[in-house]
Amino acid sequence: MSIEPTVIEQGVSMPWSSSHEVIQCEMTGLDHVLSVDLPARYDQLEAPPVIVCLDGPWLFGTMADAVRIMSTSREAPEAIVVGVSFAEPKVSEYMRQRARWYTPTPWNPPPEAGVKGVEASECGRADEFRAFVENQLLPLLAEGYRFGERWFAGHSFSALFGLHTMLQTPDLFDRWMLFSPSIWWDDRVILDAEEAFAAASEDLSSELFISVGSAEDDNSTAHLFAMRANAEELVRRLTSRGYDSLRLHQTLLDGGTHSSCIGQAVAKGLRAFHRGEI
Repeated sequence: MSIEPTVIEQGVSMPWSSSHEVIQCEMTGLDHVLSVDLPARYDQLEAPPVIVCLDGPWLFGTMADAVRIMSTSREAPEAIVVGVSFAEPKVSEYMRQRARWYTPTPWNPPPEAGVKGVEASECGRADEFRAFVENQLLPLLAEGYRFGERWFAGHSFSALFGLHTMLQTPDLFDRWMLFSPSIWWDDRVILDAEEAFAAASEDLSSELFISVGSAEDDNSTAHLFAMRANAEELVRRLTSRGYDSLRLHQTLLDGGTHSSCIGQAVAKGLRAFHRGEI
């Protein structure tokens, strides 16, 4: 018995609508792929949240699929899901771009981080990328779509970017999903930024979800990255500050490694923000 490929005819429609386009950063000239997935009932919704996912190649599809099915069971909102990706045809160069634009300081990552061929002087451009998000991306989305709350989602390097951005401009997004943030970067310099924020601020008006896999440190690179230990340290610090307006959700994903727990993290983050439970 053979299975013949199915040809989908022109004009066949689906309940959900996705689009992809290339936009150029006006400040840096860098090209980005912008992916947008609309709720099936978008025309009937007054102000759905927009979820902006960095690391679009693996977060956009995961988030869009989760929102589609989980919204039908009321475990997630009917949301606009946006993916932001570097327009790079090679995986190796895509990884270098993440190290350049998602990190807060110039530093040369160890080869075990999976980033090769990038110099310290190229890295640490998170503030430039933040300016792109604030001054170009979000206004562009506001021109084209109708939405209410702004949610952020990032994984690893892009979660580090999210943490850095939250400490610089907490009101840029209403809610922040940080999946396995790379707190280890540059001898945990982001924790110095957290301490500086705490010294200068009496409150942090944000809702924050932090996740990490229970098996992320069960390997030979644990001494370099300490993903689980660093995430727990961040949670301890934020909890100790006594911020009245901070709503903090944390979860340890049972058996999850750095890559395998992304789907779990997305689902639990959506539930935490939508229903207040993980």
